[in-house]
Amino acid sequence: MKDLESTPPSKLLIYGASGFTGNLIVHEAARRGLDFEIAGRNEDKLAALAAELNVAYHVFSVGDIDGWKKSLTGKTALLNIAGPFSETADQAMDACIKFKVHYFDITAEVDIYRLAESKDVAAKAAGIMLISGAGLFTTYDPLVVHTAKRVKNPIAMRAAFKYSGGFTPGSVASSANIIAAGILVRKNGELKKLDESPSTAFDLGSGPEDFSLMPLGAVVLSFKSTGIPDIEEYFKMALPAGRAEEGQSKPERNAERSKLLVEVTGEDGTIVRSMADMPDGYMPTATSAVEIVSRALNGSYKIGFQSPGSAYGAELITSLPDVRVTDF
Repeated sequence: MKDLESTPPSKLLIYGASGFTGNLIVHEAARRGLDFEIAGRNEDKLAALAAELNVAYHVFSVGDIDGWKKSLTGKTALLNIAGPFSETADQAMDACIKFKVHYFDITAEVDIYRLAESKDVAAKAAGIMLISGAGLFTTYDPLVVHTAKRVKNPIAMRAAFKYSGGFTPGSVASSANIIAAGILVRKNGELKKLDESPSTAFDLGSGPEDFSLMPLGAVVLSFKSTGIPDIEEYFKMALPAGRAEEGQSKPERNAERSKLLVEVTGEDGTIVRSMADMPDGYMPTATSAVEIVSRALNGSYKIGFQSPGSAYGAELITSLPDVRVTDF
């Protein structure tokens, strides 16, 4: 099927569906029983995927406003999977605002979170929700909210993310934009760019390991959900890690799971830590994105720029499959 003229309410459009992560997401959406259509720029791949899933598809570039109008008519939400998001998010967000459709994406680019934040007033006027970072941050941000609730008046947060798995071509393309954003921290409520990326040791259960300072997005998204004025984020790869190739049906597997440690300091000096461990690779992105979008499709949303945690709170993490949280 192609370009259906009318669609029922509570329907999702997935843009960028034919890529590696897009394939994971559309199959997860189908497994969950979501009503959706797919879109992108590669007609051959979209046609094959649409035939497999028995859904309608749309072929257009992100700058084609008529394509957005036709594909978003009758939709409740858009899930943008097409990276690098520096080339797609602005146009897709504006289309969602224009046609009054909730916006979600799975970017890891901090500047795209800031872009979404800049469209808060317009999104509120349109009565829609904008959530950028509905992949990792569907776990990360609720974990920050959960940890922050364990102290009185949280004033500082540090996070350490150990990623286990490979990178898709889309993620590799986005990495240059992540690097270009610079080494950002939140200090006294303001974003600050550092000249270098110092390393710090964290223990995620196997003894101290060195992590490098890297803005993963909490400096924008978790500041939105908690208001914690001082935020630092650290990252390292778990080795060995294979690279996922375009067209693979499944992500490469690693023996080690990905882990995320959040450390929050209260005004009285109390320090608490919570850690989530999750499956390696990209499948957590797929399950997380579909979970959070399904909530908006079911009528649960807050208008304007939101983070996963500001929209759905700490309990969101409990709805994610195979994610284990430990407090200490």
